Amino acid sequence: MSTEKISVGGEADSICTKCKKPTVHVITALVKDRIAKVQCRDCGGIHRYRDPNAPIKPPRKRSGKISPQEAWEKIMNTVGNDKKVPYALSGHFRVNDLIDHSTFGLGVVTNMITDEKIQVIFKDGEKLLVAGR
Repeated sequence: MSTEKISVGGEADSICTKCKKPTVHVITALVKDRIAKVQCRDCGGIHRYRDPNAPIKPPRKRSGKISPQEAWEKIMNTVGNDKKVPYALSGHFRVNDLIDHSTFGLGVVTNMITDEKIQVIFKDGEKLLVAGR
């Protein structure tokens, strides 16, 4: 962008979000004497102004989410394998109880949702189960 006074209808260089490269744009909106929106002369796309001379920001790191299997392994290391209880609809369970489910396998109760619902983490992920009926 040159040192000329900027105005709506004037031209400015901007990185086009569709073309993915710096191109000449027409200024379509200003906010407090700053370019807000531009329209690409090549593709006609309207988008926010992106200064082609601005430093490139490094990509954001992904959140530290862990897989269900990693979460299950982590919680299994804190709970002993010696006191597993077979799962039954009529069973009464507490948080950190190790249960043995016929379909899902070994799991640990992580939360008591209500008196009749428990949240259990298994190797395949968390499940909501009925208990205490």
